[in-house]
Amino acid sequence: MAGNGLKIGFIGAGKVGFTLAIALSKAGYTVNAISSRSISSAYKLGDKLPSAVVFESPQGVADACHLIFITTPDSAISEVVASISSRPGLMLCHVAAAVPVEVLDPLRTQGAVTGVFHPLQAIGSSNAVILPGITFAIEAEEPLLRTLREMAVLLGGRVVELKGNDRVLYHASAIMASNYLVALVSMAAELWQSFATRERAERALVPLIRGTLDNIEQIGIPDCLTGPISRGDVQTIENHISVIRESMPQTLDVYRLLGLKTIPIAAAKGSIDAAKAIELKSLLEAKP
Repeated sequence: MAGNGLKIGFIGAGKVGFTLAIALSKAGYTVNAISSRSISSAYKLGDKLPSAVVFESPQGVADACHLIFITTPDSAISEVVASISSRPGLMLCHVAAAVPVEVLDPLRTQGAVTGVFHPLQAIGSSNAVILPGITFAIEAEEPLLRTLREMAVLLGGRVVELKGNDRVLYHASAIMASNYLVALVSMAAELWQSFATRERAERALVPLIRGTLDNIEQIGIPDCLTGPISRGDVQTIENHISVIRESMPQTLDVYRLLGLKTIPIAAAKGSIDAAKAIELKSLLEAKP
């Protein structure tokens, strides 16, 4: 059985805590204790986990468990750390991508084994599930490192181990691929404003995005690249620049920058030669 009798606790019963606790339970782990600033959220999660006891304070979870996940908002992690005392061998980790493991040092000095366990997934609600095949970013000492690696595998995920400044680059990458994708789709939808509603634009673009993601996964970069830069279609790019400049000038700089970043991908694919790459680069860098 997963965990070999490992008693797991959660401090924080929001979206991430709820989703991760349920996933671990389904994977065969036993969640024994829950605490949350919102006691109603703790009981809501507890209702889904018959083995779990709800505690009014985080210290109750610390006293009852071998491994604790701090799944509060990032800004509350240090407050939780200050509110509990540890013991030698107690394992604690938070699940925040951007917060360094050192935030747990006050408990580490008391003998705790500390780490970070971040699921690389956008969890938008407590009804979310841990998606199969996601990556878990782990930074931890032994024996917690081994425990978290096993946990990630049993959750159907992959593992990347981080140290030091790796975490900053990892988090920036996640923001670009997830949060900035939202911004990019928003900008793309704005280009529809003269002929359709924003809602209709978003509904139309989402299947296109899904197909692109499937191609990235199945074919890989650079071979999955399509479109005018991949074809070396200078005239189409010129038309885009002209019309965007006229109707949506605030979008033009982003269009130019992304186009410039696409040229080396097309070159790596072998669909444009060096001369065409230079021609496209000159066009996209040219200012009116």
